[in-house]
Amino acid sequence: MNLVVKFQQYFFLLVAFLLGSLAPLYGNVFNFVLLAFMLVLLGVNRKEMLRNLRYVRWYIGINVAFLIYFSLHTLVVLLKDEPIAPPSFGTFEVLLLNFILVPMYVSTFKNWITPGLLKKFLFFFCLGCTLLNIYIFFSLTGTQLFSAPADTLSWIYNMRFGVNRDVLGSKFWLEAQAMIIAIASLASYLLVIGAKGWKMKLFCGFMFLMLVLFLSFTVTKSSILGFLAGFLILNVCLFRKFSLRMRYGLIAGLLVCVCGFSLLTDLAMYEKRIQEIEAEIQSVRNGEYRGATIVPRVAFIRESFRHLDEFSAWGLGVCTKHRIKAWYESSDLNIANYNNVNNAFLQYWITGGIFGLALVLFLFVAPIYRMIRRKKFSSLILAMLIVFFTVSNTCVTLSWANSRLFMLLFLAMFCFYGDLFAWLEDFSEDKPII
Repeated sequence: MNLVVKFQQYFFLLVAFLLGSLAPLYGNVFNFVLLAFMLVLLGVNRKEMLRNLRYVRWYIGINVAFLIYFSLHTLVVLLKDEPIAPPSFGTFEVLLLNFILVPMYVSTFKNWITPGLLKKFLFFFCLGCTLLNIYIFFSLTGTQLFSAPADTLSWIYNMRFGVNRDVLGSKFWLEAQAMIIAIASLASYLLVIGAKGWKMKLFCGFMFLMLVLFLSFTVTKSSILGFLAGFLILNVCLFRKFSLRMRYGLIAGLLVCVCGFSLLTDLAMYEKRIQEIEAEIQSVRNGEYRGATIVPRVAFIRESFRHLDEFSAWGLGVCTKHRIKAWYESSDLNIANYNNVNNAFLQYWITGGIFGLALVLFLFVAPIYRMIRRKKFSSLILAMLIVFFTVSNTCVTLSWANSRLFMLLFLAMFCFYGDLFAWLEDFSEDKPII
């Protein structure tokens, strides 16, 4: 095998491990690692790289077109005598190093990625996610799990896995962490079913159980609901493909998991969260807007749409950040301490107008369109898209460094290599994981 291809494949698996572990913590640094890698490839194998880029030029071209629009919009804003708010230029770095660079990197897989290599990618991604969250768990609890397991689990549920906190010197947002865990849980579940050999099946099963347990620690509604919906779709689709023996095994395994988690999960914490949600919904109905979960998100949307005339068509561009902050500071809905809308779709609508909203919708729709066009459907892609969509409606996933690169890389892979994901769900042949 060509030495360059071998290097690309090893780097591909390293990226998988880092996506689940360190990349969400140091996303901006990882951007420049990818940039350096792309420059090396450009120097070593320029012709092949350009061929691969031409193959997905429509996808990258849409991202480039939005960058051009955003640049022209910025020029118009800066030429005005008094911009509507102080400009902030961080979006340019985001568009260049994530929205454009990441799909360019994903396009380089075309000549050598195989279903077996994709399985390894998912395996190392799940492994990285599992190890990072084990580290987070023990950094929060120490060795108390071994001396007082019941009290430790109750405490970790009550403090919601540490909420937003510093991890290895970087800020890690709980919503982003929960979303990544949910995606890894779905991937590890498919690996359990597709693994050949009891040792690998057992190890993947261990990762799945640990990841679902970690997800429950977060008590994060959007990620948990997204995971449950995706998990249901994944099982319904796979159940139809299974033999009778595999169906019985699946049902037995799910029953064991449900019984086990009912014993480990602090249901009282979830009951408390449900009561909080009910109280906040009533608060919104009464016009009081008191609360920290449902209330702010409803208020963000209502306050933003009060200013629909400012952003509906063209967006606020580089003035978005400070203009949103000004809206919330003058609002009567108790949201003065916030500076984003906690909704990725609305955030890009406000930033880029109808073009920004169209860009985000395109990223989600493109993989589904390609599956329909190729007539090769992957329930894993659909399940993961549900998680991405659900969480993106409750936080700015495409604006945070913790989640942006992770999402854009997976969305590009879903679109470019959807047929390989579909291949993973074909259990009619002997296809070892490693």
